[in-house]
Amino acid sequence: MTRAAIVVATLALAAGRAHAQDATNDTVVHRVRAGDSLELLAAELYGDRTKAVFIVAENRLARARPLRPGERLRLPVGREVTTAPGDTFKSVAAAMLGSAQRATFLAELNNMAPEDGLPAGTPLTIPFTITHTATAPEALSDVARMYFGDSRNAELLRRYNFLDRTTLDKGESLIVPAYQVRTSAARTPALDAESKARREHRREVSARAARALPAARQAWRDGDFAGVKAQLAPLAAELDYLDRGDAVDAGVLLGAALVAYDDTEPALAAFKQVIARQQHATLRRYDYSPKILAIWQKAGGQIE
Repeated sequence: MTRAAIVVATLALAAGRAHAQDATNDTVVHRVRAGDSLELLAAELYGDRTKAVFIVAENRLARARPLRPGERLRLPVGREVTTAPGDTFKSVAAAMLGSAQRATFLAELNNMAPEDGLPAGTPLTIPFTITHTATAPEALSDVARMYFGDSRNAELLRRYNFLDRTTLDKGESLIVPAYQVRTSAARTPALDAESKARREHRREVSARAARALPAARQAWRDGDFAGVKAQLAPLAAELDYLDRGDAVDAGVLLGAALVAYDDTEPALAAFKQVIARQQHATLRRYDYSPKILAIWQKAGGQIE
């Protein structure tokens, strides 16, 4: 579950009543020190003084003002999550952004395509959000300019909020994702132990696959099915942690080698893992035996 060039005083007056989207937002509490200002805190958090608008909104400040030493502020921060086996952009978007329909947004923010598979252990950036409520009729282009410094992001706001128009009525709210606002590493909430373990396990499995796959491909070309099994069987339970291309290659090779040994059920399971990672995976008829192709089709695979 990617990312506002305007004066903070103007932002505070124009922002209306805005607050964090509590269900999906993370904040850190900051006790104001002498010399702190909204702009300096934004520079520290996001590397951009103009992003102070998000701090103003998160704390429901009626206007931009000097900060008092000792007062507490909630600072909105993005976070990183690490995918688990079976996660998709849709499932992560549903859990972290409130709707599976925001999967495309989440993928784009992380420089990936929505149709890309998500190996377990993949780190994803999740943006913080606020909710903007119009104090008067507003155009989305004005809201976009307010938070992003660019009216062209109105289309982003429209898509993110599933709107069929480009204006807000007085009192109407929309969610503003902190698109391309990157929280500094020092302020990003730390991963929990389980997430760290998945991330490290993905690295380890990927390293093992990088060694095993070339050897397995050569064994297949040599007709050495035992060699294919020896290389890839240890990865059979780990395909969720591999990039889609490697997972598909490993699953197809292992399944085909298992068919050669009449290990039908394990072969079927391997092929089903392939289909789960690439729904329209296809084998060419002249590359594989009829027996392999029959089990492949039983698993749901396509043949050309």
